[in-house]
Amino acid sequence: IGEALSRKLIVPGNTIFAVSRTLNEDLVELASSLNVPLFYHEADLCQPENAESFILDVFNRINLGPFDRIALITNAGMLEPVSPVKSIDFALAQRHLNLNLLTPMILSSVFLDRTDGLDIQKVILNISSGASFIAYSGWSVYCSSKAGLDMLTQVAGLEQTAVLNPAKIFALSPGIIETAMQELIRTTDETLFPERDKFIRLYEEGKLSNPED
Repeated sequence: IGEALSRKLIVPGNTIFAVSRTLNEDLVELASSLNVPLFYHEADLCQPENAESFILDVFNRINLGPFDRIALITNAGMLEPVSPVKSIDFALAQRHLNLNLLTPMILSSVFLDRTDGLDIQKVILNISSGASFIAYSGWSVYCSSKAGLDMLTQVAGLEQTAVLNPAKIFALSPGIIETAMQELIRTTDETLFPERDKFIRLYEEGKLSNPED
């Protein structure tokens, strides 16, 4: 989803700052071919200090004066650990919560602070999930992190109603998309995720959307 969003945004007139664990060379080549500035950071956002370092570097590099709009999209996420609550891997759950909830919190906080008072269009888009409001056995950590992301979105949006030139803040549940996460879901042990076969059927019946859609 992150790659597809980036492709849509790599158009003349935009400046893109992207971050992922490994460099996406296709995006770099696309941006270069269109002469669109793309600043790419390789970082593991499971480490909160990397998230803060990334967003601070973005604002250290840009001059907000010439721009008429600025947007933050938080898309990085993980599914693991998948297990009953009684057997959660605590270390993996910590990495998960750092990535799925604390990282968007850090990015949003710095974004709102650095753009406070600017008279330009400001948007934060958080990529959420249907799991934020539907409970799935085995997904206690994932459901909790996405529910937390939705509430973070609501609280930040509420706070923005009280400021001049507020940012618009959204959480989008994009539906069931054919991504690496879906591949992981389909290969998860059914004893850990009892609804696995539902997702396998959706895949076999061609009911998953493409990231580009």
